[in-house]
Amino acid sequence: MYSLTSEDFFIYFDSDSYEITSKQQKLLTDKIVSIGGTHIKEIYVEGHTDTFATNEYNTVLATNRALATVKVLERIGVPRRFIKMESFGESKSVSEVHQQNRRAKVFFIYETDYKSDLSPPKWVIIKTVDKKTKKPIKASIGFEYEGQEMKFSRIGSSGVSSAFSLLSENVTISASASNYLSAYLVVPREDINKPVDTLVYTLELCKVKITGKFTFENIYFFTDSDEIRPESQPELHKLLAIMKRQKDAFIEIQGHMNFPIDRPLNSMQERWNMELSYKRAKAINRFLVGSGISQDRLTYKGMSNSKIKVKLPVNKAQGDQNKRVEIYTLQEI
Repeated sequence: MYSLTSEDFFIYFDSDSYEITSKQQKLLTDKIVSIGGTHIKEIYVEGHTDTFATNEYNTVLATNRALATVKVLERIGVPRRFIKMESFGESKSVSEVHQQNRRAKVFFIYETDYKSDLSPPKWVIIKTVDKKTKKPIKASIGFEYEGQEMKFSRIGSSGVSSAFSLLSENVTISASASNYLSAYLVVPREDINKPVDTLVYTLELCKVKITGKFTFENIYFFTDSDEIRPESQPELHKLLAIMKRQKDAFIEIQGHMNFPIDRPLNSMQERWNMELSYKRAKAINRFLVGSGISQDRLTYKGMSNSKIKVKLPVNKAQGDQNKRVEIYTLQEI
């Protein structure tokens, strides 16, 4: 079993230059060797400049720095399909020391072995079935570990997952499928201590139909966080009022991300988008449960940036339309 991890490497340039020295080329080669070329899944290259010259000039210079880095990677032997590139010009200065801003950032994404806290190791298999018919269904599953990054996978038409290594004893497993309420399982501590190698759980998903939709564009979160901003309270109380009026309704909370379609999307960013959108939806769920709504009526899922409204936002207001929370009222069928 493997997990993705990441590491940064920086190349620095002389003023008004995009030439990479032989010494830096060797350092870049050594970095790839130390990671292990066959372990690398993606390389994301960013070009940057200092704040001298015009913005237009710096945009071109940053692009040339990124392109020069890509060419070196290709000469080393990295397949072009593994490399994604973006130019930021002078827009992301990191230091008052201008030399630190004249850079190319190389973001490596590579496989490493899973590190489990459990001894001896423990594995888990998830089965997903229709609650009424007991027939297997396709589903997306997530493993939410306390203090660790989430893991995501899919279950095919067989309704049976692969065997996954449990990384710790504090894990919540979720399963979601189209037209079904999501199901959640907190793995019991006592199961971790059972004298078996593999734990098998069946999650029953209840089929539903959509009866209504509400969009909340003014529920805000702090940047890169699932902490709800204080100015979101009016919208949260509107949502709470809907739940109290429609006492028999189930709802699905969907968290959405802003990530414009023209930005290169690497594996780490994709996983982060999914995890953050999931946790933001869960934060809304937590607010409703804390306000007296039964968890039995609630389900939540992260949508990443799969359903963005404005594909190429040109200002903050348009970007905020993508960072929304959508609520679907559901009825069991």
